Amino acid sequence: MPPFVPGKDHSTQDTPSKRGLLQALDTPPKSATLEELKAQKISLESDSSSLSSLSSSDLENSANSAGVDDDVDDEEVNWEDVLAAPSGSNAAPTPELRDLDITIQKNHVSLTEPLGGKKGPSKIERFIRIQTHCMHVQFLLFHNAIRNWWINDPEIHEILREKLPEGIKKEIQRWRIAAGLETPKPTPKQSSKKRKRDRDWTEDSSYVEPNRPDLSRGDPTIHLLKVLAAYWKKHFKITSPGLHKRGYRPVSVLEEELRAFNRGEEDENRFGEKIQDLNEFREHARRLYGSRDVGSQLFTALLRALGLETRLVASLQPIGFGWAKIEKYASADERAPNSPVESEESSLDEGLPPRPKGKSKISNKRQQLADGDSPFPTYWSEVESPVTQEIIPVESLILPNSVAMTPELLAAFEPRGAKAEKAKQVIAYVVAYSPDATAKDVTIRYLRRQTWPGKTKGFRIPVEKPVEIELSTGPYVYDWFKATMRGYIRPRDKRTTVDEKEDLSLVAKQPEKKAPKEGDTLQSLKASKDFVLERFLRREEALRPGASHVRMFISGKGAKQKEEKVYRRSDVQKCLSAESWHKEGRRIKLGELPLKLVPIRAVTRNRKLEVDRMERETGEKPKQGLYALHQTEYIIPDPIQDGIIPKNEYGNIDCFTPWMVPKGAVHIPWPATVRVCKKLRVDYAEAVIGFEFGSKMAVPIIQGVVVAAENEDLVKDAWRAEDAQRRERERLKQEKLILTTWRKFIMGLRISERIQEEYGDTIETESQNPFVNQRNIIPSDVQPVDRDEADYHERGGFLVPGEDEPEHDQLGIQAQPRKVEGSREVPIALDNDTSEELSDIESV
Repeated sequence: MPPFVPGKDHSTQDTPSKRGLLQALDTPPKSATLEELKAQKISLESDSSSLSSLSSSDLENSANSAGVDDDVDDEEVNWEDVLAAPSGSNAAPTPELRDLDITIQKNHVSLTEPLGGKKGPSKIERFIRIQTHCMHVQFLLFHNAIRNWWINDPEIHEILREKLPEGIKKEIQRWRIAAGLETPKPTPKQSSKKRKRDRDWTEDSSYVEPNRPDLSRGDPTIHLLKVLAAYWKKHFKITSPGLHKRGYRPVSVLEEELRAFNRGEEDENRFGEKIQDLNEFREHARRLYGSRDVGSQLFTALLRALGLETRLVASLQPIGFGWAKIEKYASADERAPNSPVESEESSLDEGLPPRPKGKSKISNKRQQLADGDSPFPTYWSEVESPVTQEIIPVESLILPNSVAMTPELLAAFEPRGAKAEKAKQVIAYVVAYSPDATAKDVTIRYLRRQTWPGKTKGFRIPVEKPVEIELSTGPYVYDWFKATMRGYIRPRDKRTTVDEKEDLSLVAKQPEKKAPKEGDTLQSLKASKDFVLERFLRREEALRPGASHVRMFISGKGAKQKEEKVYRRSDVQKCLSAESWHKEGRRIKLGELPLKLVPIRAVTRNRKLEVDRMERETGEKPKQGLYALHQTEYIIPDPIQDGIIPKNEYGNIDCFTPWMVPKGAVHIPWPATVRVCKKLRVDYAEAVIGFEFGSKMAVPIIQGVVVAAENEDLVKDAWRAEDAQRRERERLKQEKLILTTWRKFIMGLRISERIQEEYGDTIETESQNPFVNQRNIIPSDVQPVDRDEADYHERGGFLVPGEDEPEHDQLGIQAQPRKVEGSREVPIALDNDTSEELSDIESV
């Protein structure tokens, strides 16, 4: 809203309405001639005023009369500026420049979130999330490998050993003796004068066999681990959150956090705990503080320092690849604590708090709330017992039972429930890192009842379905995480007996099958995994030839009663059409009859027209045959001859699978290879690897070319050379665009500088400010005029007779030198009288 300008003594008569600003802006500008300028000047005069003393009332009256004529509508905007420009002693002050506050509602938009919420994610969106998930898993694996190397540092071991009190050291000494690692000190012999009946029966019994473990009270390692875990839980202070997932954040939140991180802000709640090198990690070991992740890692270092074979176990928390609720980003308001105690303790001090004497509730809540109220650990330890060679999981900071030796206690490591969902904590990949820098996947050990996939379903990349390839090792199965762990697993020649024993315990169990209820119903048979009725078979399913039923199912009552055969689900085979099998790299064997006939499913426009034509000719819906796997064989094309690539009727070659490439030819899946082959005059065929369906059309996906094997190196070398030339052309084109843009900038500055040198600075600074009312800007060369009281009562709008001046015909164009800043220039030569008149008009 423009600033308020006080008005003057206006007439009670209604003035004609003026055009709006939008109408004035739409009016095309007109160049004013000398006659029009003089006419404007004369229309401003009245009987009691001259050009030397113009009053505001006269200007208003003259503007009212000028607004009546339709011929001068294009000049009304100029008169509006004149009317609003105050002059004299009653001029309104220039409005003060103020800050403009604009509030914009920030909508969090996620590029990875499907628009609308109703339509499912596209293929590229799913691919992006899967690749992001896989990349994050590999980063976490390498991060834990570095921490595993840090906790092997001898200086850290020495620091942690020195901090142990005398009571803990005595317990360690007892454990070493009980485990048979050390021989107990011999007791002093008693004097021979003492009789047998004077023996002290309360003293400890002596070992019959030295250096043998004492298993009278069970494994002594378990008792030692409980003592060490209690000591660590009492002395280690949790002061910062550990690693946890936050979901897919919106773009605005990501940009804000990246800017804050690049500025060097140290907010552990936003960016997590930051330990740059081994020296900082040693400082955490000296002061016994940090996140609970660091606490578990240092506890593992302590166990290794005592000579125990200990592994660092990490439950990876990568960003997911699905669209479940747990993958959505939760803002700070949604993660705000509920109780006042939580809100008070959630803001942790930057410095290390003093160590309390006793165990208080505040310190316990502080340790829990520092990691987002997650009651399940992310890091813990696994100790190999030197006595029983068993793997003993140990967690020293979070779980109430620090040592887990039963299936129920092992299931406590599996995140579940509302708290785990709120903290976005899952179980997907559990990896154990050994002191020799190797790692092992131990996820099955911590699943409830060791059932696979269990809670990992939906959060871990599943094993792909086996591909029926005739190999000596059987069907090919691809496990992405197993392939990723190849760089971490222990070589076969360095495996121990403990590894072999552990592998037997890490065998996944199949889910328990519920006992079938007595009697069959349609619903139970439809959902059954063992039996099926023929009418419940899908379009692409058929019974194996020669399959026999196991029993009969009776449905209906009375006259509608009928019997149906019940078959085993294992007798059901997957069937596809000849075209579908061709895309799988297989073809129908000669003489095979289809197991099933189904109506043709037309997807493309041409196929629908063809099906309609066949239906009109035959009078019934056309059908196509479906064939099972045993009725097909691999498509092995004939070897090429004389470097000629066989082509289909469309001029390309089908390469849906690798074995569809003819012998003697190679597939080069590089873009823009067709142009290279044409330049080299090499025989080629474009490789079709699949089809994309859209808009009722099937578009082939072409990836590279197929050429003869002897031409492979030639084509690749030529492609590399052409690709280098293309990159160079793109670089030169980009460089030319940059130089052209800079040339425009420099030329604009030169032109502006030359205009200022020749004609002066013609625009003031305030006139360029869009937030200043242009009508209130008074030129610097205009002096305020005095207004008489009589001017307020003079009204007019007419022309005074005898004031017309003769027109000047002698006009000439000339260059003018630079004038004082703020003045206006007229690029024509006039006489003195005309120049004074025009200057008065311009000043108004």
